Amino acid sequence: MEEPDDLQPIDEDEEETEFATIAGGATVEEAKRTALEQLRKIVPYVNPEDVEYIVVEEGSKGGLFGRGKMLAQVEARLCPSEERVEADLPEGAETLREFVQTTVDLMGIEAHVGASETPEGVRAEISGDDLGLLIGRHGATIDALQYIAAIVVNGDRRERRQVIVDAEGYRDRRAAALTALADRTAQKVTRESMSIALKPMTAAERKVIHLHLKDHPRVETVSEGNEPFRAVVVSPKQPSV
Repeated sequence: MEEPDDLQPIDEDEEETEFATIAGGATVEEAKRTALEQLRKIVPYVNPEDVEYIVVEEGSKGGLFGRGKMLAQVEARLCPSEERVEADLPEGAETLREFVQTTVDLMGIEAHVGASETPEGVRAEISGDDLGLLIGRHGATIDALQYIAAIVVNGDRRERRQVIVDAEGYRDRRAAALTALADRTAQKVTRESMSIALKPMTAAERKVIHLHLKDHPRVETVSEGNEPFRAVVVSPKQPSV
């Protein structure tokens, strides 16, 4: 009997690049996520849409005190043609993916890194169950990773491309929180006619605040202080002379 969670060729008579894996979980969806992660350990750029899932066991909660509980089991199959397509990334995106994946692995964090070209440059997306350590307090760790990744990707290029490293949509969530903070602060500054200094932030976070309030009719912003304590100060806009 095959042991679950072992990645192996589907059939010895089929192509070696065709893989299947069986994974278990408390629910079918959890088992699917685990199976997908296992496939990605062999083929990093697996697209979930290219994976066929077969439910081997629905699972059950069991009776009293969970007696007789059974885990759900799912088999995931990957087509070799899709593997070849995903492996054919542009050079910049592949360089970024390899660097970020290696760094994440060295940190001892179980996560998958995908990368893609954008109109401005390249972007890496990190997915995993618990990425708090990778993100760091106020995004300090992932910002540092992004900074170093930009150096690695751009090298000696004269035209530097934008490099973004994100984890589970953190940057969008953080940007939304920062713009909300900027709006609340601008309202208070306008209402009380006084300057307000925000807490120290990274350069990337300060930029979000500056850009969001750039065209505000009543307030203006500047950054003051030295790193790592540099902060945005929001002040009533001075009348133009």
